[in-house]
Amino acid sequence: MRESDYYPAGAYSDPNAPYNQVDVPEKDFEVTCIQTLSRTATVTTNNYIPGAEGCDYEDGVACGWQDPDDTSDTDWSKEYNECGYQTPLQLIQLLQEYLEKDLENVAEVAKNIKQNEAFLKGKLEHLIEECKCWNEDETEFVED
Repeated sequence: MRESDYYPAGAYSDPNAPYNQVDVPEKDFEVTCIQTLSRTATVTTNNYIPGAEGCDYEDGVACGWQDPDDTSDTDWSKEYNECGYQTPLQLIQLLQEYLEKDLENVAEVAKNIKQNEAFLKGKLEHLIEECKCWNEDETEFVED
């Protein structure tokens, strides 16, 4: 008897039969994650030119007015940072530094939170790697 005699007629060499299918091997691909992030924050500054203001009278009724403040020469990036705000890339870098310090003290951290030291060390190393290699392709500060 031949091996093919154990299969239904025509099934032995059928490439679509489950026993004849070959799994596609895993392969590495370069993938770029592109994100645009935004945040609205209150930035306090005295770096502006106050708008003109005045009072007009129409039909004996006083009407106050004020032009918008001129912030065309305000460096919003500088003002944003001086208020203590941070960009996403700065936050990622701070997180990375924090995790690297925790990794140096992983035994103490693990004891404090009652987790397996090797597990916690692996998680911290993974998070540190995730913080690396990010680039900020574009940052823009726009007044609302």
